Amino acid sequence: MKIIYSIFPKFYKHLDPHGLAEVVRRVGLDTTNVIIRDGYWVTAAGLKTELPVFVSAMRDEGLNIHFATSGYSAEELIADPSPLGILADNGIKEFRMAYFQPLGHDVRGGFIRAREQLEQLAPLCERYGVRAVYQLHAGTLVTSPSAAWMIVNDLPPEWIGVEIDPGNQAYEGYENWFRSARLLREYVVAAGVKDAAIKQDIAHADDPGKGWGRPFVPLYEGITNWHDFVKALAEIDFSGTFVFMPFYDSENPDVMTEKLAREVAYLRSIVATMD
Repeated sequence: MKIIYSIFPKFYKHLDPHGLAEVVRRVGLDTTNVIIRDGYWVTAAGLKTELPVFVSAMRDEGLNIHFATSGYSAEELIADPSPLGILADNGIKEFRMAYFQPLGHDVRGGFIRAREQLEQLAPLCERYGVRAVYQLHAGTLVTSPSAAWMIVNDLPPEWIGVEIDPGNQAYEGYENWFRSARLLREYVVAAGVKDAAIKQDIAHADDPGKGWGRPFVPLYEGITNWHDFVKALAEIDFSGTFVFMPFYDSENPDVMTEKLAREVAYLRSIVATMD
């Protein structure tokens, strides 16, 4: 397997690029995603000027930035593909796109529309040499590998890929990892690395949901069998990005960073057993 260990630095926006690079090195990662979002280092409105500055600053720190986490929808990019050119000009090879949503209660219609839009997006991605990556996410139209297969099947995997996500799939999209890998195979180009635990708040035991919830926790505390997860990816000779998502202790960055370092070491040790 060829794995790039990166981070979605959602809760590190208080840092400048130098500080973010220090965190990346401290916890044992290879690089960071660039977030394209208001309130972060690069915004959609300032993409043309802000992205080169961020990428250059990270390269000065020895980090190669190749993956963007963005909110660009297929519909937006079909109407105006210019952001794809800006990404490509700055060495960004892949970007996580916006999520598809059901059309009200018309779930079937949502899938039809999603497929049609990806069919239109694929040749644009090819034109600019940038791959669109769809992340499986709870609360959206596409929550599981089987659902993802419905919208990517037969599209060129060089330009349309899937990011599986154990933490999000723990909510409503979990499927056996071996089945998932064998189904999506060449489309699996990224993995959102986070986990969840199933816990009950007894104070709400009489509620309809009986107090059960799935809070995000470090990998070494969560419900995902990461050994099976890595074995499944090894079976398809995965080549892509592991995007760590520390969504715990966000109010205490020092504690979050300590746990993240342990997470990275934990997953790297599992990957090492596959060699």
